[in-house]
Amino acid sequence: MGKSLPLVIWVLAGIVVAVTIYILVSFTGAVEQNMATDQELSEHISGGTEREILASVGSFVLYSSDLAYIRVGENAVEGWIYDQLLACAAQEAGLENPSISNFVQQRAKQLYLRDLMVETVINSVDFPSDAEVMAYMHGNPELYMVERHYFQIIAADSLMADSIHTRLDWGQNFQVTAQNISLGQKAAIGGDLGFIAGGEMLQQGLPSEIALLDGLADIVPSTIGWHIFKVSETRALYDTLRVKRSAAQGLYNFRIKTAIDSVLFATENRLAQEVVN
Repeated sequence: MGKSLPLVIWVLAGIVVAVTIYILVSFTGAVEQNMATDQELSEHISGGTEREILASVGSFVLYSSDLAYIRVGENAVEGWIYDQLLACAAQEAGLENPSISNFVQQRAKQLYLRDLMVETVINSVDFPSDAEVMAYMHGNPELYMVERHYFQIIAADSLMADSIHTRLDWGQNFQVTAQNISLGQKAAIGGDLGFIAGGEMLQQGLPSEIALLDGLADIVPSTIGWHIFKVSETRALYDTLRVKRSAAQGLYNFRIKTAIDSVLFATENRLAQEVVN
């Protein structure tokens, strides 16, 4: 027993030393981590101009200038903290897929840069003058110098639209059918949309076939249903001021599209593209 006591003392001493070293290493790691976090926070406001910090979660920082990119509202900051805490929890739980995260980051940057380019192009395009608009209208007389009397039926599904269209082809009265079946706001008056220039229909996203329609049109699907249009008569342009506004917007949109297409064409000639099937 007398000889075994020193051995026990040495064992206990070794345990104490090991625990002490572990505590010191852990404390040092925590300090280093906190110092790294503090350094990251300071780096966010360094580099010339300081920005106002609204909130932070760990090393993630929300600036006042960032509010434009998140859900702005009374609880925008609280919402950001809520989202960031859950995002950090997901990372700590090992839920993150690095490949998906990388793609999301790349896609977000892609959309951001795309929007910057589109905005730059739009800002470089002048809105047309009255003289340019009138010249555009006279250059497209079937779209802007003629008004068509449009009627419309909206069906709930494609099968019903096909059935209605077949009956209209056989001679069934369009306005009576619209009153009985159409889901459109003008159903009560037989789907009568009044006199509209073809260019105005284009501005509503309808195809050129509808803008230049004479008689009964084919079925046109949309997010609100299946549309059947009919034009009963045409007349020379009556409301020039109203149509000029539509023509001006149409010409402006055309110029913007042309400018964007020019940027795309120039970039396509510089960069190789490939679609792998």
